[in-house]
Amino acid sequence: MQDSPKDDGTLSTDLMAKVRQIEIRSRQIVRNRTLGAWHASFKGMGIEFAEVREYQEGDDVRAIDWNVSARAGYPHVKLFTEEREQNVFLLADCSASLDFGSGPRSKREVLAEIAAVLAFSATLNKDRVGLALHSDHEELHIAPARGHRHVLRIIRELLVHRPVAAGTNLAGALDELLATTLKRSIVFILGDLLTGEFERPLRALTRRHEVIVLYLTDPMEREMPNLPRFANLAIEDLENGRTGHFPARRREAFADQRENARRDLTGICRRAGADFLHIDTAADYVPALIGLFDARTSRRT
Repeated sequence: MQDSPKDDGTLSTDLMAKVRQIEIRSRQIVRNRTLGAWHASFKGMGIEFAEVREYQEGDDVRAIDWNVSARAGYPHVKLFTEEREQNVFLLADCSASLDFGSGPRSKREVLAEIAAVLAFSATLNKDRVGLALHSDHEELHIAPARGHRHVLRIIRELLVHRPVAAGTNLAGALDELLATTLKRSIVFILGDLLTGEFERPLRALTRRHEVIVLYLTDPMEREMPNLPRFANLAIEDLENGRTGHFPARRREAFADQRENARRDLTGICRRAGADFLHIDTAADYVPALIGLFDARTSRRT
């Protein structure tokens, strides 16, 4: 694991432009579409006592402080404020498979923008947000904090960090996060989930934290292009460098296999008690995010 260096002004012009583009778009999405849904979905973890005041018509009688009322000779009620400040942690895959993209943007770029929306939503809601990047081990850790510059640092690292290892070990990353993040937090797991078994550590994480899994896939990972039946499609695994060949006549079988994989992941998350959201990198992800937030709000009311 390494800790991220602070901004030293050495970013390339292209990278600075990409960070700025993501910043502008994500802030617009947050202010116009997601902030209210975030606030309703991720309420404070508890309440804290604020003051006692004289009872007023319409107050909940369950809030009456009988000791103070007896001393004063007339009813008083306790007032509480919601404990809003929370930790939000983004556990993001940075392995080589995130570089794939059949459209104008790679999975890595889409992931960075979604993470930026989540980070700006959190910081504008006065929550702290942190980041952990993992491949087959935790490669980078940024402690939770607030502020505009802090979110920009997170965006930059999501775009620029290149992993030491190409593979993915989500189970190990979950174990690491569980061992180091002691305060109850909201944890977003972002990636393409091309990894080994991780249900056991996910169950352990959900017992201590609120967990949301965002599963990103590219359209070409779900369905092969429509090629002549006699053609073979060469597929390279970006994480191990091996190339395999997939007969075009098995196009439907390929699609069924990927759909079964999605269902398996949905089941793993449901059994573990984590929310699960499948995101198509070629589609507008905002309605899906808002739908997730609204569903969480409905469960709490």
